[in-house]
Amino acid sequence: MSAPEGNSMTSPLDTFLSDQALAAARDAATDPSLIPVAVTAANGEQCTWCDCPDGPDSPHNRRDYRCDGCPEKAESVVSLFAGPYLRYDYPACERHRMDILAAVAQFVGGQR
Repeated sequence: MSAPEGNSMTSPLDTFLSDQALAAARDAATDPSLIPVAVTAANGEQCTWCDCPDGPDSPHNRRDYRCDGCPEKAESVVSLFAGPYLRYDYPACERHRMDILAAVAQFVGGQR
């Protein structure tokens, strides 16, 4: 199966590694002294990094998922865990990924 033009599909290994990163961050979030962050690839097809409903009305099930900082296509997702069951996801293009990470670090540092 080939990916539609302008869209990259993730391999089973990519999905496995993303799931492992999210699970490790979620597990680390059980320690109240930690606020773990995971950076995973944006699938570009169907969301694998949150519990959004599957189907055509899913907010993440579209090929044109965009960065939170600009209209560019999201290449990754920065996931901030504020507890094992509380996660905030920020889609990011390559140019804004570090900006989002820096903003998260600054916010978390100010909250401590």
